[in-house]
Amino acid sequence: MRTLCAVLFASVTAVARVSSVAAEESERPVPIRAATSIRLIERGAILADDFAAPRLDAARWRIWQQNAEQTTVEQKDGRLAITAQGPVSMNGLWGLVTAKYKDVSLVAEMDIRSQGPRPHRLALHLCGGDGRRSPDHWVELLMVDLGDTARFFSGAALPEAVAKHEDQSLELPHTPNQGFLCRVDLNGTTNLAELWVQTTEGWKRVCDPIELSLRTIHTEVKIHGNLWGRAGEQGEPTSTAWFDNVRIYPRAPSHHVGVQLVRPDGSPIWIRDQDRWPPVIRDSAGKTRKISDLKLELRTEDGLQLVAAQQSQNFGFYLFPLQDSPWEVFPVAAQVRVLLDDQLLGNPIQIKCQDCEGLYPDDVYEIVIE
Repeated sequence: MRTLCAVLFASVTAVARVSSVAAEESERPVPIRAATSIRLIERGAILADDFAAPRLDAARWRIWQQNAEQTTVEQKDGRLAITAQGPVSMNGLWGLVTAKYKDVSLVAEMDIRSQGPRPHRLALHLCGGDGRRSPDHWVELLMVDLGDTARFFSGAALPEAVAKHEDQSLELPHTPNQGFLCRVDLNGTTNLAELWVQTTEGWKRVCDPIELSLRTIHTEVKIHGNLWGRAGEQGEPTSTAWFDNVRIYPRAPSHHVGVQLVRPDGSPIWIRDQDRWPPVIRDSAGKTRKISDLKLELRTEDGLQLVAAQQSQNFGFYLFPLQDSPWEVFPVAAQVRVLLDDQLLGNPIQIKCQDCEGLYPDDVYEIVIE
């Protein structure tokens, strides 16, 4: 009997030992070998439209024509095309995408060509007028065609009065078959809006910053009114205009890009054995390592310039600041590198950019580790 009990006890002990070893093995993290791919989890951009779809996106825009008999507004050849004849009011698109958010950049490509006196104004408009949630305070970056040059100036509806800042303007060469990249930045801390146009010499400011108080934001892209006359000309103005790649996104100086490291099935790359801290990983040699031994780098598309580098103990989630990046407008192409002991794990991960697709401030990505 004693011999039988001893045998049974030895067997149970052996089973327990095997089970313990198996449990320990199952709790060891899978080795970290290579970063293989990237997927976008959440886009930071509030609005992004390249007008390349077969028809206008009715969830983003509604056509707004106060002078339907004198204007056309249509999505055509990958752009928003607008024409106008004679004196007109507001005609274009009213943005339906609104956000309770006021720390943003509004960017668009735009151009207008006019004939006749008092040419029409093309307006890139940032507004808080979405009904009961915000007063109708706004700023506009306005453009008129003067032939060989284009003039840019501002319009604004502010709490105290209407301020058009017509005494401040920017006049630039108007090259045939070439539009302008324009930008409106609204700083959520200072409530100051800055209006910019990209030139061959870099970004130039249209006017002094404008204080803009609002609670929500949306955009309108439109043609309206007449302003600048040409001496001695008779008749009514006619204009052809377009917008392209319109986007609103969080301002880069105050927003990060998020990256999380995951397994192919979306599970974490780390474990916390018996709920211990910090989380751990295992390298390709089988050695258990702290997750903070990993370093991620955000670089320019060619990999030559380091934008930001981050290490984290917080479950493999990394936030890259953009305030010192070389990028002045988004989206952009970029590269992400995952390193252990300063050795690259796999190949650099590329984020590509085309039209409105690419990396934006406040994006969140998952990088797959195998």
